Amino acid sequence: MILDWIYSNPTWLWGTVVVVALDAAACVGLVLFHRLIHLEVRRAHNELTGFTVAVISVTYAVLLAFIAIATWESFAQSEDIVDREADCVGSIYRDTQGLPEAMGQEIRSNIRLYTDTVIRQEWPVQQTGKVPGQGWEPLRKIHSAIVTMRPVTPGETVIEAELLKTLNMLYSARSSRLSAVQGHIPEVIWWIIFFGGAITTGYTYLFGFHNFRMHVITTAAVSTSLALVVVLIIALDWPFRGTVSVTPDAFVKTELSWSDLSFATPGAPAAIGAMPTAGVVRPHLPSKSASGYGNHHH
Repeated sequence: MILDWIYSNPTWLWGTVVVVALDAAACVGLVLFHRLIHLEVRRAHNELTGFTVAVISVTYAVLLAFIAIATWESFAQSEDIVDREADCVGSIYRDTQGLPEAMGQEIRSNIRLYTDTVIRQEWPVQQTGKVPGQGWEPLRKIHSAIVTMRPVTPGETVIEAELLKTLNMLYSARSSRLSAVQGHIPEVIWWIIFFGGAITTGYTYLFGFHNFRMHVITTAAVSTSLALVVVLIIALDWPFRGTVSVTPDAFVKTELSWSDLSFATPGAPAAIGAMPTAGVVRPHLPSKSASGYGNHHH
C-alpha cells in the first residue's frame, strides 16, 4: 500500500516525491488550461480573479492550518501518554522497596518483563500501524501479584493501596497508547484537503500573465507551499509510524534508571542502541521526567 511505502521510507524521500508529484500535476494542468482559454480573456478579468483567489486561499489556509494543528496536538498527546505509562512503571518498581524481599522481587521481575516486552516486541508492531497485545500477559502477572498481597504491617497496607492506584493508572495509560496507535485523520478529511488544494491551485490558472514562465513559477510556488503542509500532516498522522514518530525512549530511560537502585532486581537493561527506533526522529524530548522519577511521594 501507499501508506506502507511512505512510512517505511525516510521523510525527505517520500516528502520530495509528494511535493514534486503535486507540482507536476499543477503545472501540467496549467499548460492544458493555457491552451484552452485565451490569454486576453483571462487578462481582462485579473482584478476579479485576484479578489476571488484571495478569499479561497484564506479559507483553505485556515482549514489546512486547523488540520495541521489538530494533527500535531494528537501527536503530542501520544508522547504524553507514553511518558505517563513509563512513569507508572517506574513508580510501581520503586514502591516495591518497602515490601518483603520475595514479594517485591516478584513484582519487580514482572515489571522488567513488561517493560522489555513493550520496547522489544510491541513497538515494532506499533510501527506497522497495528495494535500489539504482547504486553497484556506480563501486565496480568503484575496485577495478580499486587492484588494477592497479604499486608502484615500498616506500612505494607499503604504500599499495596498505592500500588493498586498506580496499577490502574498504568492500565489507563496503556489503553490510551493502544488507541493512539491507529488514531489518524479520517478519509473524508483527506478528500477535503486534496479537493480544496486543487481548487486553490486551479484558481491561479485564471490569471493572465504576460510571461507564461512567470505564471508557471507562481503556480508551482502555490502548489509547493500547500504540498509542504500536506507532507507535515502525513508525517504526523500516524504517531507511531515513520521516521517522525513517538519512540520508546521513556521506557528505555526508566529501565536504565533501575540500575542505580540498591534493591533492584538483577536484569540486563535494554540498550538504547538495540531498540527498534533506529532512524526515528523525535520532534522534542518529553518535558517531564520519562525515567520514572516523577512527583510520586508517600
